[in-house]
Amino acid sequence: MTRLGMFAVVGATALSVAACGSSNTATPTAPAGPTGSTTAQAQAPSPASAPGGTARASGLIASVSGNAVQLTGEKGNAAVDFGPSTTVTEVTPAALTDVSAGSCVSVRPVHGESQGGQAITARSVRISPAVDGKCSPASSTPGPSPSNGPAGHRGVGGTVASVAGDTITVNGSDGAAPTTVAVTDKTRYTKQASASTQSIAQGKCMSAQGSQDGSGALQATTINLRPANDGKCPGEGGPHHGHGG
Repeated sequence: MTRLGMFAVVGATALSVAACGSSNTATPTAPAGPTGSTTAQAQAPSPASAPGGTARASGLIASVSGNAVQLTGEKGNAAVDFGPSTTVTEVTPAALTDVSAGSCVSVRPVHGESQGGQAITARSVRISPAVDGKCSPASSTPGPSPSNGPAGHRGVGGTVASVAGDTITVNGSDGAAPTTVAVTDKTRYTKQASASTQSIAQGKCMSAQGSQDGSGALQATTINLRPANDGKCPGEGGPHHGHGG
């Protein structure tokens, strides 16, 4: 009986030591899970700041420093970076004499007129050169396009077939029927042409498209410049960024 009692005491002591050892082993490993989880969340980039995607920014050029531009507008500020591979175009004042057969035009009609295959009177005409003998859709031009207006005021775009006096005949894109465009002394003309990065200067209006980097700056692939009107950029809602095209 004495031996059995001793074995019982030794067995109980061994179980107690094993239990303590197991408890001591588990205790230091418990915080590892939350610590590792917190670190992973802090390093994970948020979708809004992730590089890539498509972004746009527009507004008045407040400053240019090297390859960095600061834009200002009604909706805030935006940073735009450009480089040697950035495609730059600039819109400048023009006249009816700049419209010729084979050139591309985007025409905004006067209020109250719509396309509909009928003759329209031009409120404004934007001229741009053809690329490989073709005119790209007006909506793909960086920045506001004269052909993009409210419903019922949408303009026409295409290749100029002929210019006779105060009448411009425009061949529509994708085989659309030609449209006769009448111009008046109130019609405004602008032309868009290739430019260099040297044309990016304070006081001009800019529309840029590219990808937004992790710092929030727009890395521009295309930039379109145009004159400001009394220090403002009409038609621009101010600098903004958007994703997804």
